Amino acid sequence: MFKRGLFMAFVAIATLACSKENPSEQVPEGTQMATLEVNVSDGVATRATSVKDSQIGTATGDIQVLVFNSAGNLVGFGENAASSSNISISVPTGTVKCYAVVNSSEDLSSVSKESTLTSKVSYLKNNSVTKMEMIGSASKTIAAGANSVSIPVKRFAAKVQIDKITPAFTAPAHKAQEFKLTGIYLVNVNGSCPYTLTSAAGASDYWYNKMKYVSGDCNALISDKLSSPVTLQASADAVTPYTTSHYLYCYPNPVTTDSSSSSWSNRYTRLVVETTLGGTTYYYPVNIQTPAANTLYQITNMKITGLGSDSPDKLVEKGSLSVSITVTDWSTGFSKEVEY
Repeated sequence: MFKRGLFMAFVAIATLACSKENPSEQVPEGTQMATLEVNVSDGVATRATSVKDSQIGTATGDIQVLVFNSAGNLVGFGENAASSSNISISVPTGTVKCYAVVNSSEDLSSVSKESTLTSKVSYLKNNSVTKMEMIGSASKTIAAGANSVSIPVKRFAAKVQIDKITPAFTAPAHKAQEFKLTGIYLVNVNGSCPYTLTSAAGASDYWYNKMKYVSGDCNALISDKLSSPVTLQASADAVTPYTTSHYLYCYPNPVTTDSSSSSWSNRYTRLVVETTLGGTTYYYPVNIQTPAANTLYQITNMKITGLGSDSPDKLVEKGSLSVSITVTDWSTGFSKEVEY
């Protein structure tokens, strides 16, 4: 983690320091000050997590807290010290709004307006599987003396999980051919998200895997091309379901109307299972319609019954694929099922 000058913490609790960005410059002289203890929690529901999920970082500066008054001016800033998620900040009494930004690659110590913070953009390429960016906020009325606030944060990213792929071809000719899995990845992935966690349709110029797999700087998050194909069906009598779970991550996609144009335009994000049947490549795309931040899209079993499509961006014919998607909010645990 980069150093942040006078805001660099050398003790177990980060405290506010004086500099040209000192929030006290926006606090009128004579204002009564108080102490605010900030705790940050990701609030993740157990059933939406896995060993693959990132947690709040523990290095110095992995948590940045910005406190704004009712006029939207910065009145407090702090960051965590190593191995701590608690931050102590000196703030004026009165009503404030506290933001926590987690695992960000950006130094936010110079932000002086709430509007400046909320207009910022997070980029998928700045995430990693073990360190995904998060944000959250909470309002608090500060009284004289000691105060505390807990800020729940959400990941900018959504998670797409597939647990099982089962070959179940109905045609004897297809059953007799060797069927292999060669890759699992997302296409049409939006690569940016505002700090508000709400993307505007057409606002992003950062798209990955446009209509097909293209190697890039987000491979570890959105693509898993297998180094060696896995045989799922050697013959009609030798079928082995694939039961290794795969976890992929994308940013919210605000597109509400899909496109099937052969020329690029914004469209739905899709999970693609790439295969070969008898040596011919077939794709099995599944729409992840309008993925939202901090949400899990889980496929417990993809049952393949017919030929796939000739393009990773083209949905298969009805009757060739059966899949159920469970949509779960990472924070609340609320879930619903979507049949495909």
